[in-house]
Amino acid sequence: MKRVLNNSKIIVIGLCSVILAACSFNSEIPDTTDWELANFQYINQDNEQVSLEDLKGEVTVANMVFTNCTTVCPPMTANMARLQRMANEEQLDVQFLSFSVDPEVDSPEVLKEFGNNFEADYTSWDFLTGYTQKEIEKFGMDNFKTIVAKPKNGGEVVHGTSFYLIDQEGTIIKSYDGLDVPYEEILEHAEILLSKK
Repeated sequence: MKRVLNNSKIIVIGLCSVILAACSFNSEIPDTTDWELANFQYINQDNEQVSLEDLKGEVTVANMVFTNCTTVCPPMTANMARLQRMANEEQLDVQFLSFSVDPEVDSPEVLKEFGNNFEADYTSWDFLTGYTQKEIEKFGMDNFKTIVAKPKNGGEVVHGTSFYLIDQEGTIIKSYDGLDVPYEEILEHAEILLSKK
């Protein structure tokens, strides 16, 4: 009788451990932003239209860059490429999106050449353009709460350096440092969102 009770205790303890592990995996993402992403319809590096509707049902990581940037954009894009490779290795179905903040210079062809330099996998990564400078400046502030400004004297575009995690509903869930990237944290949070599909 004692042995049966001991076995029952072991089973109960085992079940509790599984439940606790499941709870911690599905725990909420801390410090969320919960910003609604406005509807958009732009073109990518292959001259194909990409809209908010295309993001619906997907977990996406987005950022803002431009191809003539000599400071933060090359390392940010290299970091995004690394994050994409890590997501692929972990078989996480994550999409990637880079908005150009210099659309008058960054044509689809220029963006394609830029992406090629970082071995971007275009099956899950779009580089977007096809809007005016004024539009992307307003879009950046309204949606990502970040400044985008092209100086009139011809200097480099000023913009934020964050990565943004967007859920399946098109809500910006959280922002992360795009230069000192917390890769594992982003992928862990993406996995939490994917588990809620």
